[in-house]
Amino acid sequence: MNRYCERLGIKVPRLEDSLAKRDARLFHLMVVALLEHGQPMTLEQIVARLEAAGVRPGYGGARSTDLSDSLKKAWHGMDPVYRDAQGRYGVNLDSSELDLLLWLLGLRPGRHESTSFPPPPDPAAPPDTVPLSREEVEAALEGRSPWAMGSLRPTAAVLEAFGSPKSIGDVKGILEPLMPHGPWLSPETVASWRTTLITVDPHGRLQLNADSPDLPRLRQAIRRLSQPVLTRRLREAHWAARHAEIDRINEQEERKEELEAARLRRAVLRVVPARGNIQAASLLDVGTRTIKTMIGEELADLPTLLDASDIVAGIAVRDALVALGLDADRWRLVDLGPPQKTITINRRGRTLRLTDELILRSTTRISRPLGDPARIAAYLARGERGRLTRRLESDVKALHALYRFGVLHRSVRVRWGFLDEMIAVRDWAHPGDLSVYAVLRRAAELRAPVDIVTGSAPGWADPWARARRVRVTVLFDQQRIALVTDGSAEYQIALDEIQDLRAAPLDASVRRH
Repeated sequence: MNRYCERLGIKVPRLEDSLAKRDARLFHLMVVALLEHGQPMTLEQIVARLEAAGVRPGYGGARSTDLSDSLKKAWHGMDPVYRDAQGRYGVNLDSSELDLLLWLLGLRPGRHESTSFPPPPDPAAPPDTVPLSREEVEAALEGRSPWAMGSLRPTAAVLEAFGSPKSIGDVKGILEPLMPHGPWLSPETVASWRTTLITVDPHGRLQLNADSPDLPRLRQAIRRLSQPVLTRRLREAHWAARHAEIDRINEQEERKEELEAARLRRAVLRVVPARGNIQAASLLDVGTRTIKTMIGEELADLPTLLDASDIVAGIAVRDALVALGLDADRWRLVDLGPPQKTITINRRGRTLRLTDELILRSTTRISRPLGDPARIAAYLARGERGRLTRRLESDVKALHALYRFGVLHRSVRVRWGFLDEMIAVRDWAHPGDLSVYAVLRRAAELRAPVDIVTGSAPGWADPWARARRVRVTVLFDQQRIALVTDGSAEYQIALDEIQDLRAAPLDASVRRH
């Protein structure tokens, strides 16, 4: 085992095995080589491993004759592969793209492949000596046209299935729900039959003649119609039961993930300078809501503080941990930097460059979310510890608000002029982290109140000071709007405007608006 595969819970793959797969692309082989190695590799090391496995320039239809160049083009910044500050390539073990890729490469089973639920065998038709059952008759006659079947066979089938003489009215009462437009059954119709299947007893009731030579043919004809219907019903019942079992398993897994996510210890890290020789850092513990700022030699305490965390979030957090001499793969990392470099803002193709400051300000509505790098450098140079500490703690609070929004919405916001867009950041949330929609849907189902904070990010000292306690009346998924009431009025709330929310504590007193 190596640290990559041990953390993923998979066997160490063999590159040659993946190379034998027909649909393996060059980028897939790059990922497998990294997983096989178990730690970051240089491009030269990856190329050497691929060549040793038999990969040659032009693999997969690549036009380049240089394997290094082909690898760079195959990767072009795609998850789950990253390139660190030293130029090495590694695997982001927390990427959702990696989970799908492992399944595609056959390195992990499908989610429900281990669920044993074999389909039942198709029902076999009974021999002609066995009387017709009610289920067979209903399956054969339901929705059938009386023009094709007439009235004799349906009547004879009903008489055998119910096993007792019936009046014409009783037979019509049984057949009408199955064949709404017929058959037309009357004493005149019965009198016109030329058959030994049905006789009329002294009370005028119809009864089946069990000794009729036509009875086996009747059973064959009815079963010929009923078997496909019964087979389809059996398969539908099987799939319904299988889906119900999968839903039950999923629900159990979701509860387990929610409990696991609630137990995870999370931290938000802010270092300065953001890239390069780190001279100061602020670490926010989400669970205890405490902030520790370390400057200069105090940074030696940071690894010990980080050991208490399972998830570490921050801007370029992997590079920061590597710069501090730490093994970044020990934690689940959440990079709070822009999820993409640019965004298109008009039909002409004009783009807007996304920066840390723009994402933070747009999402949290904090006017100065990050300190000016020049001023921070001046604080460091002059040894102004108080100002530097206040600035770093303000920065890490803004990063925490951004992280919280991203987890709740699985996206961050970009506001610039007329532009107002949400950009997905699915990997910020750990499996089991509830989204805004999930919390509101659960509150609507339970008719339970929730506290919501809208507008700008909640304050740090009292995050629920601006909260409104509401009950969800209607939740519109497509429009991303909730209709809520706070006891005095009913109004709409756009889900994108919610900065934070929680199920209302029973003993909490929250100001009502």
